Amino acid sequence: MSDDHRYKLIFEELMDKSEDGFIVIDSHGIITDINDKYCDFLGRKKENILGHPIEKIISTTSMYDVMNRRQRGDDEGSIYMHPYVGSETKESHHTYAIANRFCIFDENEQLIGAMAQMKFKERSLDIAQEVLKAEHAYYKSEYQNQMLHTSGFDKYIGNDPKITALRLMGLKVAKTDFSVLITGETGTGKELIAKSIHIESNRANEPIVCVNCGAIPMELMESEMFGYEEGAFTSARKGGKVGKFQLANHGTLFLDEIGDLPLPLQVKLLRVLQEHEIERVGGTKPIPVDVRIIAATRKNLQQMMEEGTFRADLYYRLAVVTIDTIPLREHPDDIMLYANMFLQQLNLKFKTNVIFSSSAKRCLLKYNWPGNVRELDNVISSAFISSDQRIIGLSDLPSKISDAASDSGHPGPIQNSLKDRVNHYEAGLIQDALRQCDYNMSNTARFLGIERSLLYKKMKKLDIVIKKEVCHK
Repeated sequence: MSDDHRYKLIFEELMDKSEDGFIVIDSHGIITDINDKYCDFLGRKKENILGHPIEKIISTTSMYDVMNRRQRGDDEGSIYMHPYVGSETKESHHTYAIANRFCIFDENEQLIGAMAQMKFKERSLDIAQEVLKAEHAYYKSEYQNQMLHTSGFDKYIGNDPKITALRLMGLKVAKTDFSVLITGETGTGKELIAKSIHIESNRANEPIVCVNCGAIPMELMESEMFGYEEGAFTSARKGGKVGKFQLANHGTLFLDEIGDLPLPLQVKLLRVLQEHEIERVGGTKPIPVDVRIIAATRKNLQQMMEEGTFRADLYYRLAVVTIDTIPLREHPDDIMLYANMFLQQLNLKFKTNVIFSSSAKRCLLKYNWPGNVRELDNVISSAFISSDQRIIGLSDLPSKISDAASDSGHPGPIQNSLKDRVNHYEAGLIQDALRQCDYNMSNTARFLGIERSLLYKKMKKLDIVIKKEVCHK
């Protein structure tokens, strides 16, 4: 088979399988080839098109200009919106297609014709709709996967009675469909509570969509929340865009930092809560939505209502149920529970056996933690990096935390004392034995030559924690 014949077969196969229209003319403007998709668009048979001057078939053609300018398809004027006379298409009305036009040259750079690739309006809209559907499905799937692995009230740990009461309240609220307002300081787990409520609710199989109301510019907020129609503004993409409310349909919309929502958007949000429908930017008809709203804020909304910066009617719509998170300083007995959990995660990740010195523990317990659990997580990560990969001591902690012990008037023991080193060595032996025995407690105790009850006591003393998923593997 000659190369010319092989390339012809490839070309014909491409034109047959493509969703686009293709047309080829020679240097005199005579149509030499056209695919079935283009024939169908024009509503004419191929045999009634081939061999005719292109202007006799498509009176609005610009292919002669393309050849005069010797366009190669890589310049700005090669792609444009090509109009059609209604009587020359199957639809029998004025329409358009996106045209990519270019000349064809021989090996001596002599012009031998031109070609156009047409993307029809209907197909372009279909593709845009398919992209939007795929985006929605991806969003839903990713949130479901993420939530199932990262959320749930079993992840909201704490032994303090106040934390236990909060978990029970969250579980109770999850079984209803009321709007929820979560208040509290930064770093107290407001988003985790919102996701946990969703996971425990009857909407768990639908997405939870999170929006930080303070992170989106005012001019983009409305289109992000409600979506927009094609052509709503200059940069609007073809087919429009689905907003957060539609992405969360039948699921949950989490509005973080609701206190940062501008007043004009507060009015629109109130309407959605009242009417259970939205209207896209540039749209003309309402779209029904079934969404549960969970909002969160670090701000004092009561004070904002008095100042006129937050609508009272919206507040009462959002705060059907209010959950107040608890600052870490109000359940200090959980500080080391969190600290050991964060350190254990780092040890598992980097295959180390780092532990806290007694002086470091005392400093962590004395500090006030204005940034709450989030700050604690950050401090443990920083101290882990700073440590000698054996023990976290006073010098590995930020000065504001290490100073907490001296400010209390009770100087701590010398960092890396003999007791600390002995504890570290013993902890390392136990952790190595646990790994070798696949975290089986009976086998580990037998391996170390001690009673199982003693192994439990030593692990408790040395803050050795085995994560649930390790225990169950």
